[in-house]
Amino acid sequence: MNTAPLLAAGPAIHIHLAATLAALLLGFVMLVRRKGTAWHKRLGWLWVLLMLTAAVSSFWITGLTGARFSPIHALSVLVLVAVPAAVYAIRRGRLQTHRRAMMALYFTGLVLPGLFTLLPARLLGGLVFGN
Repeated sequence: MNTAPLLAAGPAIHIHLAATLAALLLGFVMLVRRKGTAWHKRLGWLWVLLMLTAAVSSFWITGLTGARFSPIHALSVLVLVAVPAAVYAIRRGRLQTHRRAMMALYFTGLVLPGLFTLLPARLLGGLVFGN
């Protein structure tokens, strides 16, 4: 395991990685725990903050396609729109809308992109599987 590329990466990657890993772990906890409790609400706000941090920090991570932004940045825009919409839904009592939005965000905003970061040519893929 060669950690040198990760250690040499810029602060945007470190912030993004920390936020996404924390959101991935916390999101799993949120999915399996009882909903609607005071803890669910507190942890939910933390998850929202982590997701927004991950989305915003991604705009400083560039170069995947040689251009400033790549198609993966569309997920960041989706997160920036869907997270507030999901919060708005629960504040209006639309539980099913909130639940579907949060689950979709977890899987399409964290799990799926996380799998793509494990490709051998990517930073984390090289870290986990070697080059």
